[in-house]
Amino acid sequence: MSMEFMKVARVSDIPERRSKLIHLENEQIALWHVNGRFYAINNVCPHQHIPALHKGTLSGDKVTCPMHGWTYSLETGVAEFGDGKVKTYKVKIEGEDIFVEKPMSTW
Repeated sequence: MSMEFMKVARVSDIPERRSKLIHLENEQIALWHVNGRFYAINNVCPHQHIPALHKGTLSGDKVTCPMHGWTYSLETGVAEFGDGKVKTYKVKIEGEDIFVEKPMSTW
């Protein structure tokens, strides 16, 4: 089964160490630009289900939720402490365009 990708932004839309909130299907996704790479994670922090990871603080390739301080790897989505995890999405760049893996339907 092949993955579907959707164009969500241009490389120039997201400065280094910044993010952009995108809506894809019925999900909010935080798209981050870090060290020349782009990462896409679900924007909702699983700690208290607050959609704020696009406003988080970066440390290396980890983002800390601004609400309660939970920290997640942008690469894997795994929480730095505990067993929390946010969904990650594959990202591909074609020229100046950024594409993110389309979320799979849950039904």
